[in-house]
Amino acid sequence: MADAVVIDDGGSTRIKRILPGGVGEMDSLLNITDITTTRRGSTHTVNDSFTTVMIVCQDKTGAPFTLTVNLTGVVEVASALQQNVSAKMNGANLDLTVFSDRSEPIVEAKQHGGKRRYVVSNSGPIETVKVNGAIVYDTRPNGLLPQTASRPILYTSVVLT
Repeated sequence: MADAVVIDDGGSTRIKRILPGGVGEMDSLLNITDITTTRRGSTHTVNDSFTTVMIVCQDKTGAPFTLTVNLTGVVEVASALQQNVSAKMNGANLDLTVFSDRSEPIVEAKQHGGKRRYVVSNSGPIETVKVNGAIVYDTRPNGLLPQTASRPILYTSVVLT
């Protein structure tokens, strides 16, 4: 089983790799460049294979909800301010890409207690998650939430393993 990669929101989108005894360094996410003529972003390749996406959210009542989906292709996490994270299986590797078609992502690294996380400081909370091309989670009005979850959603975490 792969060591987890977590994409969550704490006001801004955060990305971290959970390694036992490791920092979780993914500093290539800091190097924002032109991906296409309209898209700016950065990519980091994780040398591990991932098969599961678990979405955990907390709604306005404080109750936690979990949704688990098999990963066979791409996970796309979109924030409220159009900063996005894509996680795509590429053979036995996972390509993580932070990008936007609207405004250049501002990615910062923070480290505490021997663990590093990357914060897209100009993003908002997570709005949608697509897995293998289909929206499986959507916090927008009338969007798809786990059964019995209520809006507003206070916290969302996407865990890849």
